[in-house]
Amino acid sequence: MAVLLPLASSLSLSCGGRDAQPELNGASQTTLLEGAPPLKNRVLLPDDELAPKALKLLGGSGADLNCNGCHSITREYVRYWRALSDTALSNCLTDLQVSTPESARSMLACMRQVPTDPTSAYKAKNLGMYSTAVPLPWFEYLFKQAFGDTWETEMKKFRERVKMPVGEPPQTHVPYTQEEFDLLMEWFTRGLPKLETLLPEDPAPSTCNPGISADVATHVNQMKLEGWRAVNAERGLLMHGCTAGSDPRDCLASYPRAGEQPYGQGWESLEGAKLRILREQSYRSYYWTRSSPDGRFVGHGGASAGTGSTIVDLLQNRGIGVAAKYDPSFFPDNSGFAFQGSKAFFCEEGLLTSGPANISFTEPQCSSNGQVRLYQHVGAALGGGDYWTVDSGFVSDDGGKSSTPGKDPTANFASTAKIRLTPMVHTGSTFEPMPSIEKNAPFEGDTVISPSTRWLISRLGGSRGRHLGYVLRRLVPTRTETGYTVETPEVARYCLNGGKPNFSFDERWMVMHHYIENNANDAKDLGYTGLSDPGFKPYAEKGGANIYLVDMLTGKRTRVTKVQPGQYALFPHFRSDGWLYFAVRNGAASSTEYVVASDAALVLP
Repeated sequence: MAVLLPLASSLSLSCGGRDAQPELNGASQTTLLEGAPPLKNRVLLPDDELAPKALKLLGGSGADLNCNGCHSITREYVRYWRALSDTALSNCLTDLQVSTPESARSMLACMRQVPTDPTSAYKAKNLGMYSTAVPLPWFEYLFKQAFGDTWETEMKKFRERVKMPVGEPPQTHVPYTQEEFDLLMEWFTRGLPKLETLLPEDPAPSTCNPGISADVATHVNQMKLEGWRAVNAERGLLMHGCTAGSDPRDCLASYPRAGEQPYGQGWESLEGAKLRILREQSYRSYYWTRSSPDGRFVGHGGASAGTGSTIVDLLQNRGIGVAAKYDPSFFPDNSGFAFQGSKAFFCEEGLLTSGPANISFTEPQCSSNGQVRLYQHVGAALGGGDYWTVDSGFVSDDGGKSSTPGKDPTANFASTAKIRLTPMVHTGSTFEPMPSIEKNAPFEGDTVISPSTRWLISRLGGSRGRHLGYVLRRLVPTRTETGYTVETPEVARYCLNGGKPNFSFDERWMVMHHYIENNANDAKDLGYTGLSDPGFKPYAEKGGANIYLVDMLTGKRTRVTKVQPGQYALFPHFRSDGWLYFAVRNGAASSTEYVVASDAALVLP
């Protein structure tokens, strides 16, 4: 990691030199100098006083509703945030005086996912810890310089996408004050002194030992008869692209197959399985893609214009604008859906079938709460039980948008990592949360709940954030007078590479995407002899990602796709009848994406 000069030195470029900048003995103030206000004031506390205060602001000493609400506060993660911040300062925040409108717009372009595309969304990662300063005066000045009279509209879009911590008080995380930001960034720009003393390295697992208990077979056999796939079929839930009573393998036949003109990608790789192109879109989606259990509606972050996210109605072949950021989820009984914005929003499925042009979440079919945090996943208890959500520490994964080949996300989860569960009651018109429950899950994150709510699966991290595999747990709830208590015993470990997983509705299968990396295992998996095989060279240079199915009974992994170099198949998930959906991106050079369906889980024995 490159070591940069402290920000105080850099600020001398914009604040009249070091002597002109306020020197603060343990407290800071925002002094509006001529031109731009300072992004950060100096703090003169000694390291041994500064460091514990800064770590507490992150949530590293147990404080609630700070960065630890979404991320595990580990040495590795804090160092990673420092690297992002250093890069932001050297690449994007290059004119802290904001000397011209052109300079302001250039800095803001650097903060976008695609800097050359003025419609591209802003990306918090490009700012590192400076994303926590978004509500403060310097950024307001930046937008006034860049956009003049329209600055408030433009800054609102920016704040909704970039500001950290996520959300608006009092429902969730409270933004840092200028004093707090000054103190926090002083620690980062000094190089995180005392980090090792205050946050000792937790002993992390170095290996993954695979094992599948007999509980898994018992559960799979039970879900074959009683799970949400069977229940929805018995209820007569009509699947998109199917006729009543038809074999699921005959569904979606009206959609073109991958490899047919004009779709010449040839992504099919599993003998006997078909890939269907459900939709082509000319905008970049953000983070995961999820669909309703009947397969009609597909949600994702990102939109062609105007709104933060989109729900695609495949039946009517149109997009519905959604005033949220990302993280769509659909309850497995087809009763409702969720999105994340400044807080979590939950709505009745009937809102979608009523044909709205847009969804603002002010509709009477919608409710919101600040309990359910980012990267949530949802389920519904069988037999008329309550609805559940799960969230945990996570590692963001929005790949395929960089010219650099992607890699499987790291697994920076601490020994203090927890799984957070929130039961929800359906009142008949809205979903209302009950008290949340936290359970210890050392070194685990990116947790997903199964459709029946009886399983939880998490990614397992090792030393230096290395992904080791997946941990499967049972979820055993007990109703009390005030809510629930739960037990989460481990029942299996699957030692496989990949991103955040998802369950089939009969809970026989797990599905995930895996990035093609420059190693012999990935070369051989694609059918090449090794790294030196000329056929693998384009993948090593351009990257890619494929979809994989995992049999929960055996742990056997099967590749579903073989994308072309530079293409990314991402965010797979199931609909109720066993078809799985996923997104395919054409890489950083193209805004074209596809929503694709596969019958692979119906074809495998």
